[in-house]
Amino acid sequence: MMLLLALSAWAQKGVAEPDYYPMNYSGNTWTGKVTAVDENKREFTLTYKKKDKEETFTAVLPKGYKVKRSDGKDYDIKMSDLSGLQIKVYYITKTVKNSNGEKIKTNEAFKIKFIKE
Repeated sequence: MMLLLALSAWAQKGVAEPDYYPMNYSGNTWTGKVTAVDENKREFTLTYKKKDKEETFTAVLPKGYKVKRSDGKDYDIKMSDLSGLQIKVYYITKTVKNSNGEKIKTNEAFKIKFIKE
């Protein structure tokens, strides 16, 4: 019982279900509501709230990321399309150098799944 409670308390970070994934993918996922987007950087922020606790997660979605619409056609998603939606993000954390030569970690999303609320 305690294990189930512990898992539900941290439900926003998870592990991917079986499927075909990129070679360097370790199975990390994060689920939350999109609360901020930056179209220029292709960056979005997810927020997960439970009672009085709130956690955020930021990731970058590659240019040209497409989703399949209900009519079966592919659609280039705009960052503004994600605002306010509940999504599950499959991501790889990478370390890159910024313009000052400092190493920073970035979460690169390679797949998103829309979650019905």
